[in-house]
Amino acid sequence: MKILIIGAGRVGSHLAKLLSRLGHDITIVDKDEQRILSVMSVADAEGLARDVTDPSFFEEIDLSRYDVVVAATDRDEVNLFVSSIAKLYNVERIFVRAKNPQTVTLLNMIGVESAVVEPVIAANILFSHIQGKYEIVNLVSSLSGEFFLVAGVIKETSRLRGKLLTHAIREGLIPPEIRVLAVFDGERFYDIDEAPVLEVGHIVIALVTERSLKTFSELV
Repeated sequence: MKILIIGAGRVGSHLAKLLSRLGHDITIVDKDEQRILSVMSVADAEGLARDVTDPSFFEEIDLSRYDVVVAATDRDEVNLFVSSIAKLYNVERIFVRAKNPQTVTLLNMIGVESAVVEPVIAANILFSHIQGKYEIVNLVSSLSGEFFLVAGVIKETSRLRGKLLTHAIREGLIPPEIRVLAVFDGERFYDIDEAPVLEVGHIVIALVTERSLKTFSELV
C-alpha cells in the first residue's frame, strides 16, 4: 500500500519503521528536517520536510494517489486539518492520533476510519494495573472489520513470562492469528526482534482476530 504519514515524532517514526518493514510504500512528512533524517536512517521511507498546513502541499504530492493517510502529529488541530484534506481528495482510509476525546466527535463527522485517543489508552492500561486484573485492553475497536488492536499486561502466571518474543513465536506459543507489534516496558517501546525477556508488568501490543481474543487473554 502507498501510505502517507504526517508527523515524524515518536508515533509517526515508529509507525513508518514498522510499515516499511512489511514492504509498504511510505512517505513521511514533518516540518522538522532533523526528524525526517532520523526516520530515514531507520526506515525505508521517503521523507519530506514540509509544512502540511499549506494546502498547496497536498496538490504537489497528489494526495489522491495514497491508499492510506495517517495524521500523527502532536496537535489535534493539525491532524483534523489533514484528515479534512484527505477526505476532499477521496482517500479511502484515514487514521488519526488524537489527544482530546472531543476531537473524535469531529473526526467521526468527517468520516475518519479510526482515531486513537492517547489519554483513553493510557487510562485503560492504568485502570487494568490498579484493578490487578491485567485484562487485555482494546486500543482500537476494529481494523477493517477483522482485527482488534489490543494490549495485554504480562502477569505472574503468563505463559509468555520469562520468554523472548522471537522464541515464543518460533515455538508456536503465539499462534499466527496473533500478530505482536511491540512491547512496552514502562519506559520505551521495543520491536519484536529487540524486545527484552518478558517480565511481569511488560505490555504486549498486538493485532488479533476476534476469535483469538480469548487466546491472547490467556497468553498474557
